[in-house]
Amino acid sequence: MTFARLQTTATRPEGDDLVPELTAMISGHPGFAGLLLLEGEERAGALLTLWQTFPDAEKASERSRADGGQPPVTITSDEIYEVDDDEAAVAAGRPVGAALLGVFDGPLSAERETLARRRGRESIGPVVRQVPGMVRTLVLWHPGKRGFVIVHLAESAAVLDAVGAAVRSVPLRDGDDPALLTGPDRVSVHRVVAYEPVAGQVLALRGRRVPDLWSR
Repeated sequence: MTFARLQTTATRPEGDDLVPELTAMISGHPGFAGLLLLEGEERAGALLTLWQTFPDAEKASERSRADGGQPPVTITSDEIYEVDDDEAAVAAGRPVGAALLGVFDGPLSAERETLARRRGRESIGPVVRQVPGMVRTLVLWHPGKRGFVIVHLAESAAVLDAVGAAVRSVPLRDGDDPALLTGPDRVSVHRVVAYEPVAGQVLALRGRRVPDLWSR
């Protein structure tokens, strides 16, 4: 099992010169398994980092401070999730330009959780992975709050529009209770500022290949 730390901020770091510095610092921490830096409306930001163990995720900020790093922005939320699912899509390996975050606030009932997992893996997931331009989908689960965060990564915002249409087209199966399928509580689309899917391999920054001097 891997873990995800999702931090949201009022703004993202000022100046693109800070982005490679932030990425290089975090990717050097023990247990690092990936990074996604996002910018939303009015420069509101989010940082999603992936880690091999829960302690690695928990100690990441402490290690950054020990390395001399100070948060360049004010963090508005900070949660650690289990990575419940992580699936590559048809455009795996391509530059990522946009991300969609769908948040299911907890606590979800056991019935809603079970149906959401089954429908995601058996019905919605296979359809979404085949949308042209889709790169990756991560499903994050918070056992304490009993809530999900769904992260869709795509080549562009237009692809995410197609993902939404694809999800809405998935029919109910026999036994699916529509009352339990209320959809996410919040959905937001972000521009991808930096994406490092595997430790040591920065693939894209604002849709462009990152210079080698920025990778570790």
